Amino acid sequence: MQQNPFKIAERYIQLRKKCAPLSRGDQMIRINEMIITPLITIFLFMIRASDMLSLVSVIMNTYTSWKDWIEYNNLRFAVQKMYLRTMETGGPKIVTNDTTYMPYVFADAVMRAQHRQA
Repeated sequence: MQQNPFKIAERYIQLRKKCAPLSRGDQMIRINEMIITPLITIFLFMIRASDMLSLVSVIMNTYTSWKDWIEYNNLRFAVQKMYLRTMETGGPKIVTNDTTYMPYVFADAVMRAQHRQA
């Protein structure tokens, strides 16, 4: 069962803003919430300087961050496949001046190719 290319493009754009930030500060925040904070919290819990509630909270936030990052990487490959499909069919039929929205262009080309095959 194949997903709607526009849903893939939409979710990819949402996660790209979160998982691949452009500024160094946002990248450091992402590293902090995925790696540093969980390690510190686990260490503090082991030396009994932190309680179970904070540990569970950090673990849940870390799980969500990693889940989003893994989904983002899977969607990167899906968008790359849409790009290759677009190039295979002779390029996109629509254009955009904003590279942020290029996944929508690829989704349109994939949808057009699917409709031609049907």
